[in-house]
This record gives sequence, structure tokens and C-alpha cells, in this order.
Amino acid sequence: MAAAETPTSAVTNNPWNANEPVSYDGIWLGCDTCVKHIQRKVSGDENIHWLTYAVEKYFGGAIGQSPTEQDRAEYRCLILGANEGHVERELCKHGFIGEIVASDIADKALARAAEKSQALGYENITYIVADLNQDLTDIPGTFDFIIFEGVLHHIVNIEQCLQRLQSKLRPAGLMLGVEFHGAFRFQLPEHQVRWINAALATLPKSLRPFTRDEFGTHPASPQENMRVHYVTPTAESIEQSDPSEAICGFRLKQLFTEHFDVLEQKGFGGVLLSYMTGHFDFKRANEDAFANTWLKTLIQIEDTLIETGILEDEYVFWVLKKKD
Repeated sequence: MAAAETPTSAVTNNPWNANEPVSYDGIWLGCDTCVKHIQRKVSGDENIHWLTYAVEKYFGGAIGQSPTEQDRAEYRCLILGANEGHVERELCKHGFIGEIVASDIADKALARAAEKSQALGYENITYIVADLNQDLTDIPGTFDFIIFEGVLHHIVNIEQCLQRLQSKLRPAGLMLGVEFHGAFRFQLPEHQVRWINAALATLPKSLRPFTRDEFGTHPASPQENMRVHYVTPTAESIEQSDPSEAICGFRLKQLFTEHFDVLEQKGFGGVLLSYMTGHFDFKRANEDAFANTWLKTLIQIEDTLIETGILEDEYVFWVLKKKD
């Protein structure tokens, strides 16, 4: 198993490459009820992760349905945005014994991933530091599967990247994963911001960042809502935090359909919930029935906005097939 290399080209300010793993504690993706909702949207079962669903449905002979172990070992999988190594370790747990190439620009995260995989005895994983804006010559060969998880919306040269990835797929190859499709650097349209704040305004004050008082079960007053509400961050502040964040997500749906045949496209929201960190206590919802019940109300509002065509899913699960 190869150790992570030092990147030759890296984003100078990359929050995904810190000395400690990024924590999802306190955001919607770290909240049990939200995770179950996402899993239900993608797999139809709140207890089945999108990766498990995809592997069981699409990996076929690669995980034990081939006649021989030698056949299974011939399969190759490329992971984009491997980061801390969850995807490759899950593949191995599901019985994937072919070569896995796990790539990311975050060398520190990859080093931690390699260490964990080595400790588990997985010897079929190669870790490569690679910038998807470049020509991908550091990633050798072609693959039966390419898995992405929230990485492609960071790519400046996204159209060229997708063309290169298509060339990396074998004739029957599949590219699958989850992606963000929201506005450029989170510069949301006004009507979406208004819906975020309208949803927040339905909550009891005790679930929002107000000073605690005897009116915690009341909704905020119009004056309080004018003082405490979601405000779109500036594009400049997002760029300073992460220069690659939300660069091209708004283009991906069109580009995916242009470069691949779409086998599955399943949205799982995010148009409200993903922007509510700091305005709703997702961590509390993991532990407190009162907060969790109101979270389900927020989820229902978001689902209704999407189902009625007012807003579109910003997070989507995809299964893409190499075009003939």
C-alpha cells in the first residue's frame, strides 16, 4: 500500500487538509435524522448508505459474483476526493479485492487514510496526491469504477476534468457518487434566502441563536427576525476560506448529461438545511426529542419546496455510464 505523497500542486488554503480530520459535528450532514433522510432518498432505506446501495446494485462481479477470485482481482476502482479514506475502506469491507487508487489533493488527510488502511491490513489500496485540474497523468491506467464524493464542484477546469475522467473509464465503466450543485460560491438567489429565513422563522426561539428567556417556546417577533437571520456570505469571504469552494457545482448537472449516460439521478435536498449551521442546533437534535421534532418540520418544508418545483435539490446522487 503506497503512502501519500507530497503534492506537487495544492490549494494554498485548503480547510480539508488540516492537521485534524474535518468534523461534521453541528452541521446537517452530521445529524442522525438528516443522514437517515438522505439515505432514504437515495437507497429507499434510512439505514443504507448511498455507497452500500451503489456497491450492492452496480459492482456485481467485483464483490464476489465472479467465477473466481482472480476475476474479482481484475477490477480497478478510482476514488476522487478520498480525503480521510472512508470510501476505500468500505469497498474493502464489501469484498472488493481489486486495485483501488485513492486520490485527493489533501496530502495530510491522505496520509491519515493510508495509516488507517494499513492498520486494517488492506493491501490493495494505492494513495495518490492528485490535482483534478491537471492532466491526471499521475493516475495510471483505466478503471471499471470511478467514485466521487463532493469533490467535483471544487474543480476550476471541470469540463476538461470530466473529459479526462471519461477517458479513464473502461468501456463498461461507471462513474458514481454524490455532488453539490448549488450557486457559485454560495451566492444564493434572493428567493432562496427568503425561504431559508421563512423556515427559520417557524421555529421556537429556544432552537435559534437568541438569548434564553421565558419565551423560548414562542416564535421570534418580526423585530427579532430582522436582527437574527441568515445572510449570504460574500463571494470574497468564501474565496478566502477555500479558493476552490463551490466553483462549478451549478454547471455539473448539464455537464454530466453531456459527457455521460445517466443511469440514476437522485436528489436529497440541502437547499435550506445546508445553510442553517449556526441558526439551528443540529447537534442538539441528535440528543433532544423536542429539537429533533422541529428538525423534521424543517425537512418537510425543504421537501415541499423541492417537490413543488420552487427550489431544486443542491445535493444529488449520480450513477453515470461511459458513453458509447
